[in-house]
Amino acid sequence: MKKIGIIGGTFDPIHYGHLLLAEQARDILDLQQVVFIPARTSPFKKDMEAAAGEDRYQMVLAATAGNNKFRVSKIELEGPEISYTYYTLLACEKELGDDSELYFICGTDSFLSIEKWIEADKILKKFPLIVGSRPGYKQAEVDNLIKHLTKCYGTRVYKIDMPKVDISSTDIKNRIREGRSIKYLVPETVEKYIYENRLYQ
Repeated sequence: MKKIGIIGGTFDPIHYGHLLLAEQARDILDLQQVVFIPARTSPFKKDMEAAAGEDRYQMVLAATAGNNKFRVSKIELEGPEISYTYYTLLACEKELGDDSELYFICGTDSFLSIEKWIEADKILKKFPLIVGSRPGYKQAEVDNLIKHLTKCYGTRVYKIDMPKVDISSTDIKNRIREGRSIKYLVPETVEKYIYENRLYQ
C-alpha cells in the first residue's frame, strides 16, 4: 500500500512554511509522495481576492520542481467553484487507485477548525491526518482535539513537530505592496514568477 500525502490550500503564494510542512510529513511518515492541491476557492476565503488559479498553480509547480517526491494536481482548480476537502480526497482516492492510502496534511489552525468543515465526520472517520505543530503554539488545544477525535471518530492523527518558521502568505503580499524584500520567504523561482507577472502589486 502506497502512502500518499495530500496538502491543499490557496497557496497565494506558496512559501517555505508550506514546503517545510510537506517535507517533514513525507520524511517522518515515510510517504511515497505528497500531492499539492491549489484550491479554486476556499470555503473559508470566499470573500478574499486571490491571484488567478493558473498563477497559483504555476507558482506551486515552480516551488516543488526540485523534489521528485512532490506532485501538483489541478483537481480543485478544474472542479466546482468552492473546494471542499472531503470531495477532493474522494476524487484523489479514485484517481490514485486502491493501492494508495491517503493522509491529509494540515497546519495547526486548519486542524483546530476541522470539525466545522463540510462532511467533517466523514473525513475524520475515513482519512488519517498529519498535523504540523509549532513549538508553544496552541499545543494544549491540539493535544486535546487529538484525544477527542480519536475517541469520537477513531481518527488516526499524527502530530509532527515543526521548526518555528513565522511566514505567512498575507505578510508576503504586504511586503510586495510596500516594496520590501521577500527573499528567503519563498523559493527563488516563486519570487521570480511573482515579479515577472506583477502579482500582488
